[in-house]
Amino acid sequence: MKNKLLLLFPLVAMLLTGCEINNFYISHNQSISKDYSIIDPAPSWGEGYYKSSQVKYTLRDNNEQLGWNTLNSTGEQKILVVPVQLKDATAWTNKMLSNVEKVFFGEASDTSWHSVSSFFEESSYGKLHITGEVTDVLKVNDYTVQQLNKYAEGASEIIADLFDKSSIVSSSKRKEYDQDKDGYLDATVFVYSNAYSTASSTAYWAWCYYTETSSNINVPKVNNYMWASYTFMNDTYDALLAPTGLEAHTYIHETGHLLGLDDYYCYDSTQPWDCAGDRDMQSYNIGDHNIYSKMALGWINPYVVTDSCELYLRSSALYDDAILIKNTWNGSVFDEYILIEFYTPEGANYQDSRYAYDTRNKMYDYSGLRIYHVDARLVQFELNRQGYVINSQYIDDFVENAYCFVGASNSIDYQYLTKKQNPNNYIRYLHLIDKGGKNTLSAGTSTSRNSIKIDGNSTLWTTGDTFEATKAYFANGNNTFNDGNKVGYRVTVGEISNGTINVQINKI
Repeated sequence: MKNKLLLLFPLVAMLLTGCEINNFYISHNQSISKDYSIIDPAPSWGEGYYKSSQVKYTLRDNNEQLGWNTLNSTGEQKILVVPVQLKDATAWTNKMLSNVEKVFFGEASDTSWHSVSSFFEESSYGKLHITGEVTDVLKVNDYTVQQLNKYAEGASEIIADLFDKSSIVSSSKRKEYDQDKDGYLDATVFVYSNAYSTASSTAYWAWCYYTETSSNINVPKVNNYMWASYTFMNDTYDALLAPTGLEAHTYIHETGHLLGLDDYYCYDSTQPWDCAGDRDMQSYNIGDHNIYSKMALGWINPYVVTDSCELYLRSSALYDDAILIKNTWNGSVFDEYILIEFYTPEGANYQDSRYAYDTRNKMYDYSGLRIYHVDARLVQFELNRQGYVINSQYIDDFVENAYCFVGASNSIDYQYLTKKQNPNNYIRYLHLIDKGGKNTLSAGTSTSRNSIKIDGNSTLWTTGDTFEATKAYFANGNNTFNDGNKVGYRVTVGEISNGTINVQINKI
């Protein structure tokens, strides 16, 4: 979230419609629950690396000091879901309320793919358990659908305020949903019963936001919340023989924001470049979370390279394996580094690699390395009276109460960097370094996403491929990070065998 920027999901309606789930999906689904506690560590040999015991901080640590109290990303976390009915909107039925319960807290088999709860159970390797409940309906008799729409993005804040003033949830119940005891509900979801709209400046889309309401330990208030339509669960896959049922992709993407994740697609109307690629839950609402998201939420501890070495990675869809390259890494998620995962079309990637949504691409249907250049360094900044950034300065690591932001963004319009620090708009937050070259992931404009077709056949690094930090990928030239430090390593992809991929890393 950038300075209370609405976190919208890509402007493409997700198409997945609801009825009973079919047997074809049940018998072929690779997204089967696992007992992650009994899995042995990934096999690895040689010197020149260590396994990080803990990555310092999660995104939540920095979000809190900005006033955005995001949901904790490990352990059992509770979400309160509030059905909202405007004066002339569709009346909630018991069936609709039951569907909301299933989509958020049900089993995967209750849906066409995953519920919110089952997705995060799998994506987090069993480290995040989302539970919760659906409240009584919040009836908003002061606004018709049309009247509330006049407030556009401000409509959700009106609803959040009305909820806090209502008595549909008791103070004792509210306390149950303030597990960190900060005086705020940990996460609230407002589901409006009327249909969503794709029109610009509409109130009826999906986003996450935070309020500036004062905290109250005795009667916890809304801070971190989602606003989304009931009808998102009626969307469908655009494919013959595709799974059918209640659909949760949109709610899963937005829950990623409730946990503190940013959007990775590009908002810019000029120089648009979806540098993280489209095939990711926080990009185009498909598949699993990428390995950076998982590290930023505290779900993985990577292998950290210190010299030439050889490593074996298991599928990041199933196991918490990753490689981090940065000689001067500060041990924190808030730094600049190379992050590598072994992508396979399994787990939460499986179904979306077989069936495409509407105009979306499928997830990759082959296996290989995804190599990311992450620039999550923090900056402190100064604003002028008009609210524009006039100066910003990097800090070495997270500092409590320093009021700082991740400086880079995948949208230049929302970066907290001065032009001096990023004169050519090259510094991006999360850049998927694709084998085909920097421009392979270029994509349309932010307002015409339906026409985007990104070539995925030249993205993953496969057996025999070699990656070096050349000028094609790095703003400061060959073998140099944005911060001026040398990358210093060459990565060669070895054979895939017995569920692992061989990765050879040589110091240069």
